[in-house]
Amino acid sequence: MTSETTGGDGPLQQPVAGRYSSVSVDTDRRECDRLSDLLELGLLNTRPEERFDRITRLATELLDMPIALMSLMEGDRQWFKSTCGIEIKESSRSISVCDYTIVHDKPLFVEDASRDLRFAHLPYVARAPHIRGYAGMPLHGPKGRPIGTICVAGFKSRTFDKRDHALLKEIADWIEHEFDLDRRIAAHDRHVARLMDRDPSLPVATRTIALERLDDVLMSRARSGQGTAVLHLDIVNLAHYEQTYGEQVARNTVANWLAALQAGAADFCYLARLSDTEFVGAVPDREDIEAVRADCERQVEHANRAVSGGAAQVAFRVVGGLTVHGDHGRHAAELVSRARQAHRRADIGRGVVLFSETINRQLLRDRHIRRLFETALQEGGIDFHWQPLFSNRGDTLAGFELLARWHDAELGDIYPDEFIPLAEAEHNLSRALVEHALGTAAAQIAQWQAQQVPSPLPYIAINIPGREFYESDFYDCVAGILARHGIDGRRMVFELTERSLIADFDVAARTMARLNTLGIRIAMDDFGTGYSSIAYLTRLPLALVKLDKSVVQRLEHDAVARELVRSIVDLAHGQDLGVVAEGVETRAQHEWIRSFGCEYSQGFLLARPESRDDSCKRVAAQPPENPAPM
Repeated sequence: MTSETTGGDGPLQQPVAGRYSSVSVDTDRRECDRLSDLLELGLLNTRPEERFDRITRLATELLDMPIALMSLMEGDRQWFKSTCGIEIKESSRSISVCDYTIVHDKPLFVEDASRDLRFAHLPYVARAPHIRGYAGMPLHGPKGRPIGTICVAGFKSRTFDKRDHALLKEIADWIEHEFDLDRRIAAHDRHVARLMDRDPSLPVATRTIALERLDDVLMSRARSGQGTAVLHLDIVNLAHYEQTYGEQVARNTVANWLAALQAGAADFCYLARLSDTEFVGAVPDREDIEAVRADCERQVEHANRAVSGGAAQVAFRVVGGLTVHGDHGRHAAELVSRARQAHRRADIGRGVVLFSETINRQLLRDRHIRRLFETALQEGGIDFHWQPLFSNRGDTLAGFELLARWHDAELGDIYPDEFIPLAEAEHNLSRALVEHALGTAAAQIAQWQAQQVPSPLPYIAINIPGREFYESDFYDCVAGILARHGIDGRRMVFELTERSLIADFDVAARTMARLNTLGIRIAMDDFGTGYSSIAYLTRLPLALVKLDKSVVQRLEHDAVARELVRSIVDLAHGQDLGVVAEGVETRAQHEWIRSFGCEYSQGFLLARPESRDDSCKRVAAQPPENPAPM
């Protein structure tokens, strides 16, 4: 099998390290220029559009391939504006065949990716959905730089002829014509705005205008000797209010939020909207940049408290990043990108984070960990500790929670707080970790059954990211793993990591109900932290509620915490749900938990996480009358 490009790369060769890896905007000016061209389009992070969906649908028909994707490349991220035949929103460039197309700025046609040394190791090739045939064409921005791709892919190897090349080139030209049309419309809007002597970027979001005007503000202030800081803000929970109140109410609420922001303490030189949820502002850079950051943070907090949308009262959750013109870059696109990187370190908590070299180093480490994580999964480097969980009736074993652990030969111990969020940010890595946990649990349950361990067997709890519950193939994934191991799901509990947030209650509830038919029970994790919503208890088919350890560990000395736990337990029991207390570390905490009627406990007081072998010994030592988990 050969793999070719129209540029004539020639026969298959052994890949060279770094030959087509993602290039950081921090070290490569060409990547920064390419990013500027991408941001000028104003398409990144926008809603799906029928004009592009029509193109991807047509691409699958014309080239007789089941999948078509239109992607845009931002830094290390591949974001999909339109898809057909597969549900995916974004992925990492480092695991993308399309990255090769972008780096080389040439068409790429691959007959069988599994036999091509450049791509055989990639997760979508090596694992489900097992991509084989691929054809990709670069898409260019207003200044002619490659900013994305249009590609088709399939699950069988195939050859591509001259007609296929020509068709894909026509489709790419069509998309670039749409880009040019957007550019001309933006230029018209800009011209009209200048004639009217007003800033149109607040009522209508056009990224082109926003970045162009921000560059003008930065250069103008620099010429007059004035420093400027760039503030990037993102409303991370806007989609939930759109689902609750509708788009019109959400739009009105955002308008009120912007008005409150403009009326705050900071003296904005400029404020614009970049996308549905993203905003950028320019503020004077005083001598003390920390004071500027604190002022911006107070202003955002004030806007959050004051926001309303008619009858709706909402509490936006906003994260912000701050960069300084000159210190962190000289162009709007570069400063906005780094400000966005800064607030991604905020873990969706409120506040404004100042970009720093420490953040930059952490981002580089994150990228390195992402690359290592995939290999670690494939080579068995990700293991699990087993955290015992006990019934409060006699302190007998009820189950185990699987806790992912990773020791890397190069970096040493990498803690879950660091690698789990990185894995969950990319669907393919998140799914691979979930499948690894499911396979581990199913294999152990099958082993206990084969050994005829006295019933009832303990259950095994697995943490599942919230978004898995509205992925269309998640039920089939779970059912397939259970079938391969010859077990049902009655000895499994899926813990919903509620911080990951469910975007569609109805879809998630249907998936959970289907999982219930397999015997699997669903537990709500971290309840009582402030993230949780009573809506989870009333609208989702749950079986258990897990009290967050931060609440449990306040029971001894905090009457408010005791009242909160009492209320949660009563609420859960009113919904016929069991309650698990996690993080129990003292006898006093354990006694309080018992007094509230909480059924189960886990924590260092009772047992620390242990190896799989030790957990099996614990199960073998249990008396046959050990009670079932529920």
